[in-house]
Amino acid sequence: MKYLFAVNPVSGKNKAKNKMNQLAKLLRVHKYNFMLYETQPYHYADDLRKIIIENNITHVFAVGGDGTAHEVVNAVVGLDVFFGVVPFGSGNDFARVMNLPKKITKVFQMIDNNDHVVIDVGQVGKRYFINYISFGFDVEILKKSFKLKKLFHGKLAYILSVLITLIMYKCSDYYIDGQEKKLYLATIHNGKYYGGGMKINPFAEVNDGVLDLCTVKKLNRFKLLTLFPSVFVGKHFRFKKYVNFSSKRHFSIATKAPVVSCGVDGELYELNTPVEVSVVAESVKMIRYKSH
Repeated sequence: MKYLFAVNPVSGKNKAKNKMNQLAKLLRVHKYNFMLYETQPYHYADDLRKIIIENNITHVFAVGGDGTAHEVVNAVVGLDVFFGVVPFGSGNDFARVMNLPKKITKVFQMIDNNDHVVIDVGQVGKRYFINYISFGFDVEILKKSFKLKKLFHGKLAYILSVLITLIMYKCSDYYIDGQEKKLYLATIHNGKYYGGGMKINPFAEVNDGVLDLCTVKKLNRFKLLTLFPSVFVGKHFRFKKYVNFSSKRHFSIATKAPVVSCGVDGELYELNTPVEVSVVAESVKMIRYKSH
């Protein structure tokens, strides 16, 4: 067996590289055959895929946050390898979905146990996503948080982005599978969590062969402020007048504009509409953590 760790050096407030060095010491002590790959600030999936094939890699780990997991999964889909996530990033929503450890000794235990589950991924165009694709309100939050991160650190930037967007955001028209809807957001999930721990899709499972859509209809700001905190614990389904869930293998999302902004595993994309989103069932052998 041969392992590759794709390390995002700036992930987790620039701490991921140092943590990986500590993990590497453990791996060397236990005589693991592994190599390190430092990720790039641009799409590097094709480059990484070539390295995986050329070096006969059997296990590929994304070391960082959700963005790192997103790019690395695009390198491994279709290859007969095991995929894992070492959550040394600041945004670890997919790691939360899979209940993956952050402590280095437990990460090593996860690698050493080599236990896995076969999971689904989503596909949009030629790209894959491991956790979600979203449209609307939360994409505006994502856009603002990227700008505010230059001024504020960590969660403060995200909280300020939420507050600004709550005040400023106006609903948009979407065509979901041909039906026109005025929505605050539409988000399609493989996993349950996004946005730093919001349980937006409590019914989603990573290995059920379908994707799960959550939509929030137009509502007044007071109602939105009442509803919003319930998202963190997955109780927003109680607002049945405004929140709707559905599960399918394929969704089509269109807008009146030819291009739509969307969030994909915490990364911003501009996609041509309609956006066709499909599940690729049983496509990745995912290393999981089981405590003994």
